[in-house]
Amino acid sequence: MKQEPITAHESLLDEIDARIPASEFEAQYFPGGLVRVTIDLMAEMLAQITTVAEEQNWSRCDALVALLALGLGALQEEKARLLMEQDDQPARDELDLLVRRMRQMEMQYAIMKRRTWEFLKAYQAASLADGALRNQVAGLGALVVSLRVERDALRQQVAASEAERQWSQTQVSAVENDEAVSATSDGSPRRRLACRLGRQA
Repeated sequence: MKQEPITAHESLLDEIDARIPASEFEAQYFPGGLVRVTIDLMAEMLAQITTVAEEQNWSRCDALVALLALGLGALQEEKARLLMEQDDQPARDELDLLVRRMRQMEMQYAIMKRRTWEFLKAYQAASLADGALRNQVAGLGALVVSLRVERDALRQQVAASEAERQWSQTQVSAVENDEAVSATSDGSPRRRLACRLGRQA
């Protein structure tokens, strides 16, 4: 079976980026990026914002952004009502501009909502893949532990076998030495002395 090189497989994030390039998405919907703003609020207003956040199940940051955007939207609505009351050509032109901006925002919101859905599904798939990989790593870790235990047991068996082999060699060497000593004793001076005594008799 022919195996493809590992580099030929794209990660899930690569596939997502190929469908919806992150740089393109950011440039289209977030051209200016995020800007950190520090403001001072009265404790009473902060308490009201906190209450709204709790009611809507928002974080404090989400509540501040949402209420700020809501305030801007209210100002735009008031401006549109004033332009409608004026009913002259400059007012109608500016009102048309506001309407076009509203349509553009609705269009961008719909596209962002769909793409957010796709990102959410991709994130869920990545989370499942991550969970599977974590389980696989845990299983491999347990396998490594069991293999280490088996390796240590085999090392002990090898060490015991080596010690037994050395002990056996020592015993064989001792027996061979005893046999050599016995053989040497048979041709020792005692035997030669006995031969001499026999001749003299």
